[in-house]
Amino acid sequence: MDSVNPKLIIILIAAIVLLVYVKVSNPYQEFSTEAFWESATVDDVYQIPEEALLPNNKNGPVLMWAASITSNPKIIEALILRGVDVNERDIDFNGTALSAAAYQNQHPEIIDELVSHGAEVNIILGFLKKSPLLLAAEQNNSKVTERLLFHGADPDYQDIKGRTAYIQAVKSENVEVIALYEKMSE
Repeated sequence: MDSVNPKLIIILIAAIVLLVYVKVSNPYQEFSTEAFWESATVDDVYQIPEEALLPNNKNGPVLMWAASITSNPKIIEALILRGVDVNERDIDFNGTALSAAAYQNQHPEIIDELVSHGAEVNIILGFLKKSPLLLAAEQNNSKVTERLLFHGADPDYQDIKGRTAYIQAVKSENVEVIALYEKMSE
Protein backbone atom coordinates (compact mmCIF):
# COMPACT_ATOMS: atom_id res chain seq x y z
CA MET A 1 0.00 0.00 0.00
CA ASP A 2 1.33 3.42 -0.95
CA SER A 3 1.70 6.06 1.72
CA VAL A 4 -0.33 9.26 1.61
CA ASN A 5 1.56 12.38 0.69
CA PRO A 6 1.97 14.46 3.90
CA LYS A 7 1.42 17.65 1.88
CA LEU A 8 -2.09 16.47 0.97
CA ILE A 9 -2.87 15.80 4.62
CA ILE A 10 -1.68 19.28 5.59
CA ILE A 11 -3.77 20.87 2.79
CA LEU A 12 -6.85 18.90 3.88
CA ILE A 13 -6.40 19.94 7.52
CA ALA A 14 -5.89 23.59 6.51
CA ALA A 15 -9.09 23.50 4.42
CA ILE A 16 -11.08 22.04 7.31
CA VAL A 17 -9.69 24.64 9.73
CA LEU A 18 -10.56 27.43 7.29
CA LEU A 19 -14.10 26.12 6.87
CA VAL A 20 -14.61 25.92 10.64
CA TYR A 21 -13.13 29.42 11.09
CA VAL A 22 -15.50 30.93 8.51
CA LYS A 23 -18.50 29.26 10.11
CA VAL A 24 -17.56 30.26 13.67
CA SER A 25 -16.48 33.82 12.84
CA ASN A 26 -19.58 34.49 10.76
CA PRO A 27 -22.48 32.82 12.57
CA TYR A 28 -25.18 34.99 10.95
CA GLN A 29 -24.27 34.43 7.34
CA GLU A 30 -27.48 32.53 6.58
CA PHE A 31 -29.54 35.68 7.22
CA SER A 32 -27.56 37.54 4.58
CA THR A 33 -28.41 35.28 1.68
CA GLU A 34 -31.08 35.76 -0.92
CA ALA A 35 -32.00 32.09 -0.48
CA PHE A 36 -33.05 32.79 3.12
CA TRP A 37 -35.18 35.80 2.16
CA GLU A 38 -36.91 34.15 -0.81
CA SER A 39 -38.96 32.04 1.59
CA ALA A 40 -38.71 34.12 4.79
CA THR A 41 -41.76 35.11 6.78
CA VAL A 42 -42.32 37.87 9.30
CA ASP A 43 -41.96 35.23 12.02
CA ASP A 44 -38.50 34.42 10.62
CA VAL A 45 -37.51 38.07 11.04
CA TYR A 46 -38.30 37.83 14.75
CA GLN A 47 -36.16 34.68 15.06
CA ILE A 48 -33.01 36.45 13.85
CA PRO A 49 -30.64 37.00 16.78
CA GLU A 50 -30.33 40.62 17.91
CA GLU A 51 -26.58 40.57 17.26
CA ALA A 52 -27.19 39.88 13.57
CA LEU A 53 -29.20 43.10 13.29
CA LEU A 54 -26.63 45.45 14.81
CA PRO A 55 -25.04 48.10 12.56
CA ASN A 56 -21.59 47.34 11.20
CA ASN A 57 -21.60 43.69 12.15
CA LYS A 58 -20.23 41.30 9.58
CA ASN A 59 -23.62 40.87 7.93
CA GLY A 60 -25.79 43.76 9.12
CA PRO A 61 -25.67 45.81 5.92
CA VAL A 62 -25.81 42.70 3.76
CA LEU A 63 -28.79 41.40 5.72
CA MET A 64 -31.06 44.33 4.75
CA TRP A 65 -29.64 44.35 1.23
CA ALA A 66 -30.43 40.64 0.82
CA ALA A 67 -33.88 41.07 2.38
CA SER A 68 -34.79 43.65 -0.26
CA ILE A 69 -35.61 40.84 -2.71
CA THR A 70 -38.72 39.94 -0.73
CA SER A 71 -42.17 40.47 -2.17
CA ASN A 72 -43.61 41.01 1.30
CA PRO A 73 -43.46 44.62 2.59
CA LYS A 74 -44.21 43.34 6.11
CA ILE A 75 -40.76 41.73 6.19
CA ILE A 76 -39.12 45.09 5.50
CA GLU A 77 -41.29 46.69 8.17
CA ALA A 78 -40.42 44.01 10.72
CA LEU A 79 -36.69 44.44 10.10
CA ILE A 80 -36.95 48.19 10.55
CA LEU A 81 -39.06 47.78 13.69
CA ARG A 82 -36.29 45.54 15.03
CA GLY A 83 -33.83 48.37 14.52
CA VAL A 84 -32.19 47.75 11.16
CA ASP A 85 -31.10 51.01 9.51
CA VAL A 86 -32.93 51.36 6.19
CA ASN A 87 -30.05 53.43 4.76
CA GLU A 88 -27.13 51.35 6.01
CA ARG A 89 -24.73 50.67 3.17
CA ASP A 90 -23.32 47.35 2.14
CA ILE A 91 -19.54 47.39 2.53
CA ASP A 92 -18.84 45.54 -0.73
CA PHE A 93 -21.18 47.34 -3.13
CA ASN A 94 -21.85 50.55 -1.17
CA GLY A 95 -25.51 49.85 -1.84
CA THR A 96 -28.58 50.20 0.32
CA ALA A 97 -31.75 48.17 0.57
CA LEU A 98 -33.46 50.67 -1.76
CA SER A 99 -30.75 50.40 -4.41
CA ALA A 100 -30.88 46.61 -4.22
CA ALA A 101 -34.69 46.63 -4.50
CA ALA A 102 -34.55 49.08 -7.41
CA TYR A 103 -32.13 46.81 -9.23
CA GLN A 104 -33.63 43.39 -8.60
CA ASN A 105 -37.13 43.58 -7.15
CA GLN A 106 -40.22 43.71 -9.36
CA HIS A 107 -42.56 44.69 -6.52
CA PRO A 108 -43.15 48.46 -6.27
CA GLU A 109 -44.72 48.03 -2.83
CA ILE A 110 -41.24 47.18 -1.50
CA ILE A 111 -40.04 50.57 -2.77
CA ASP A 112 -43.03 52.21 -1.06
CA GLU A 113 -42.26 50.43 2.22
CA LEU A 114 -38.57 51.36 2.19
CA VAL A 115 -39.30 55.00 1.36
CA SER A 116 -42.03 55.22 4.01
CA HIS A 117 -39.35 54.29 6.56
CA GLY A 118 -36.89 56.91 5.36
CA ALA A 119 -34.94 55.28 2.55
CA GLU A 120 -33.06 57.97 0.64
CA VAL A 121 -34.54 58.03 -2.87
CA ASN A 122 -31.67 60.00 -4.42
CA ILE A 123 -28.82 58.21 -2.68
CA ILE A 124 -25.70 57.90 -4.85
CA LEU A 125 -23.94 54.56 -5.02
CA GLY A 126 -20.50 53.28 -5.83
CA PHE A 127 -17.81 54.56 -8.10
CA LEU A 128 -20.20 54.79 -11.08
CA LYS A 129 -22.35 57.20 -9.03
CA LYS A 130 -25.63 55.50 -9.91
CA SER A 131 -28.92 56.24 -8.21
CA PRO A 132 -31.74 53.77 -7.47
CA LEU A 133 -33.67 55.35 -10.37
CA LEU A 134 -30.82 54.65 -12.80
CA LEU A 135 -30.63 51.05 -11.57
CA ALA A 136 -34.37 50.50 -12.05
CA ALA A 137 -34.29 52.05 -15.54
CA GLU A 138 -31.29 49.93 -16.44
CA GLN A 139 -33.25 46.80 -15.51
CA ASN A 140 -36.36 47.86 -17.48
CA ASN A 141 -38.34 47.89 -14.28
CA SER A 142 -41.03 50.38 -15.23
CA LYS A 143 -43.20 49.84 -12.13
CA VAL A 144 -40.30 50.44 -9.76
CA THR A 145 -39.08 53.35 -11.91
CA GLU A 146 -42.54 54.90 -11.66
CA ARG A 147 -42.64 54.47 -7.86
CA LEU A 148 -39.20 56.02 -7.45
CA LEU A 149 -40.26 59.02 -9.54
CA PHE A 150 -43.46 59.29 -7.51
CA HIS A 151 -41.35 59.40 -4.34
CA GLY A 152 -39.21 62.23 -5.68
CA ALA A 153 -36.32 60.54 -7.47
CA ASP A 154 -34.46 63.09 -9.59
CA PRO A 155 -35.08 62.24 -13.29
CA ASP A 156 -32.30 64.63 -14.34
CA TYR A 157 -29.56 63.14 -12.17
CA GLN A 158 -26.54 61.97 -14.20
CA ASP A 159 -24.13 59.22 -13.22
CA ILE A 160 -20.38 59.43 -13.73
CA LYS A 161 -20.85 58.72 -17.46
CA GLY A 162 -23.38 61.54 -17.82
CA ARG A 163 -26.38 59.23 -18.17
CA THR A 164 -29.80 59.98 -16.76
CA ALA A 165 -32.27 57.18 -16.12
CA TYR A 166 -33.93 57.99 -19.46
CA ILE A 167 -30.63 57.84 -21.35
CA GLN A 168 -29.84 54.55 -19.60
CA ALA A 169 -33.23 53.16 -20.62
CA VAL A 170 -32.64 54.19 -24.24
CA LYS A 171 -29.12 52.71 -24.22
CA SER A 172 -30.46 49.47 -22.75
CA GLU A 173 -33.46 49.47 -25.13
CA ASN A 174 -35.87 49.27 -22.20
CA VAL A 175 -39.07 50.12 -23.99
CA GLU A 176 -41.33 50.12 -20.91
CA VAL A 177 -39.20 52.71 -19.11
CA ILE A 178 -38.86 54.78 -22.31
CA ALA A 179 -42.64 54.75 -22.68
CA LEU A 180 -43.02 55.81 -19.03
CA TYR A 181 -40.73 58.80 -19.58
CA GLU A 182 -42.47 59.75 -22.81
CA LYS A 183 -45.86 59.61 -21.04
CA MET A 184 -44.47 61.85 -18.26
CA SER A 185 -43.27 64.47 -20.75
CA GLU A 186 -46.68 64.85 -22.39
